Amino acid sequence: MNILILGSEGFIGHHLVHHFLQLQHVVHGCDLFETPQHSGYTYTKVSRLSPEWEEIFARQAFDFCINAAGSGNVPYSMTHPLSDFESNTLDTMRVLDAIRRLNKTCRYLHISSAAVYGNPEKLPVNEGDRKNPLSPYGWNKLMAEHVCREYHIVYGIATAVIRPFSVYGKGLRKQLLWDICSRLSKSDNIQLFGTGKESRDFIHVSDLTVLMQHIIEKAAFEGDIFNAASGEETSIAAIAGIFERCYEGKKKISFSGEGRKGDPLNWRADISAVQALGFGASVPLKEGIKNYISWFESLSE
Repeated sequence: MNILILGSEGFIGHHLVHHFLQLQHVVHGCDLFETPQHSGYTYTKVSRLSPEWEEIFARQAFDFCINAAGSGNVPYSMTHPLSDFESNTLDTMRVLDAIRRLNKTCRYLHISSAAVYGNPEKLPVNEGDRKNPLSPYGWNKLMAEHVCREYHIVYGIATAVIRPFSVYGKGLRKQLLWDICSRLSKSDNIQLFGTGKESRDFIHVSDLTVLMQHIIEKAAFEGDIFNAASGEETSIAAIAGIFERCYEGKKKISFSGEGRKGDPLNWRADISAVQALGFGASVPLKEGIKNYISWFESLSE
């Protein structure tokens, strides 16, 4: 298969390139960087203000396009909502319109976000449950989902959407685990936002790539939407405890009791839709965090 990965040099995109190359697919990547991180695939540098989607889809027919591009920064979206809209919503329409005009048989897999749910009314949260985003990022991701639905219904483009929950793993240089590692490298005692009772549904990036493989191989691409998670709820206090044990009690993590605007309280995903495709998470959270710490510490060697 010919697979185009947008945002190929980002955290998720980088792992997708590696995964599909290992499966012997023909991989093409696009991103804003001058040079790619991998060898063995065709890479195109695009510009932020005027991405060359028409040129890319005109010169090559793709079987699948995976959109791992866009902004993934909730705090940034709170202060720069227009920029976030351009990255997460407008660019989605630009890509889909290029597919409509130049490569209509290409199947499009869009990476959205669990941020579209906001604070769920019940757990586990199902794909059909109420959407109530708490940030411009969440709203813009939800609008992008509507664009995918529009291009499927009106123009017949084959689309599917995944909503990743808390993705982590080697290469992630933002969000909770990166923040904890960075701060613990400078101090033996740190304080996090919240009470510790907040919870997330973590999925290792290697499991996410396998989940996306299942979708590519088995989903109907009829506007389908899938939660991407492990299906397990873990409190932030439990995450802090894993870190403290990894450091053999030499590091301490406390909580300020103060929430942060735009952050949801509790998440756990209903993953029955992806389980029906044969998916099951394989990386235990404790092992994944231990490996993440080892990777972080290797950066300073």
